[in-house]
Amino acid sequence: VSTILLIITIKKNRFEGEYQLYSRILDARTKLQNTEIFTDMAKESSLYAERFKLVEPREYYTIISLIDTFEFIYRINKKKMIDKELWQRWENHAKSMMTIPKFKKIWLVTKGFHTRDFVNFMDSL
Repeated sequence: VSTILLIITIKKNRFEGEYQLYSRILDARTKLQNTEIFTDMAKESSLYAERFKLVEPREYYTIISLIDTFEFIYRINKKKMIDKELWQRWENHAKSMMTIPKFKKIWLVTKGFHTRDFVNFMDSL
């Protein structure tokens, strides 16, 4: 029994550690992208230039960060690591974001970068 409890604890700690690391990576990426240096470089890319025609660079980075946060919370929910009521709050928040035209535009051009089940979830909102 103690071995089984140890294995469960190790797995739980591993998942929590992975999610904490991923959260820090998302935060660092958002901070780096929200710099003038990155924006100037990104404007040289035809992909980013097209996206910056849809929304301003700062809006784009904000929207991408929100989408990534939704996917992060979605994954935590799939692993049953978040309270059901909290998940419902995040789900409703995602649903409300899909009513914002700029958010929806960026979602439509970037959804191919996300997992299929998350795309299906967001598209169902």
